[in-house]
Amino acid sequence: MRVTSRMISRSLLSNINRSRSQSGDLSLDIATGKKLRKPSDDPGGLVLVQRYKVLLSRNEQFSKNIAHVQGFNTNSTSALDSITNDLETARELAVQGASGTVSPEARQSLANNIDQIMNNLVELGNSTYKGKFIFAGTQTSGAPPFSRSGDAVAYGGNSNSIQGEIGLNSKISYNKSGSEIFNPPGGPNIFADLAALKQGLENGDTDAINSAIDTLDRAHEHILSKSAEIGSLQSRLDSTELIIQNENLNLADQLSTLEDTDVARAIVESQAVRNAITTGLRALADVVQTSLVDFIG
Repeated sequence: MRVTSRMISRSLLSNINRSRSQSGDLSLDIATGKKLRKPSDDPGGLVLVQRYKVLLSRNEQFSKNIAHVQGFNTNSTSALDSITNDLETARELAVQGASGTVSPEARQSLANNIDQIMNNLVELGNSTYKGKFIFAGTQTSGAPPFSRSGDAVAYGGNSNSIQGEIGLNSKISYNKSGSEIFNPPGGPNIFADLAALKQGLENGDTDAINSAIDTLDRAHEHILSKSAEIGSLQSRLDSTELIIQNENLNLADQLSTLEDTDVARAIVESQAVRNAITTGLRALADVVQTSLVDFIG
């Protein structure tokens, strides 16, 4: 088949138009910084992009959950530290009151201090995080979980656990209920023990005071163990958050590879396409000129 000038011209025009379209796409890639702007650009890549964005969104929620639990636990630890300090002070007062040389007036003063410590512990038991009670089980709103009437302290919360999702198929219980802190099964009854100490001081009952020293030691160890449990959970949360951050960096890198324009490469390709257009136009001009000469001749 004989190749005519018209066939050559059509081929050149087709190549020029294709190059112009490619040049326009490259210009948009450079201007927007994105090479994946519509499904037809890369259908398979778009599926991956959507998947990675879902994973990033999921991880963002996990990070928010972790931050909430960390804040909750920070307040819990602070309250437990204060409880520990109050128990240490109560023990020191008990040791003073157990001495046979202490006057009734001095013991009454010590009893008044124990009374104030009980009030402090009620306030600490009603500690909150973002307006929610931290030692009330799942009854985190409404009336405070602890209330005092005379030497009796009542707990109105429950022993239920609050759970948080910190990873795929990974849930944790992160709260300590008021009963777990102040009156655990088989453990010390902190408010009752302090009330007994107060009454022993008021009555000059050294046996009751000495007994209170032993129970306060148990209470002190108990609170320290609860603080250690929270510290262990905090370490787990820190490790989980680090894993999420590393995963997010990897996902962001893969997203960038799929979506973002390699500007330096795109500029080089754009220049090559423009050169191809220029070359094609020159070739087309030569073909047209030759055809005119042949026509005239």
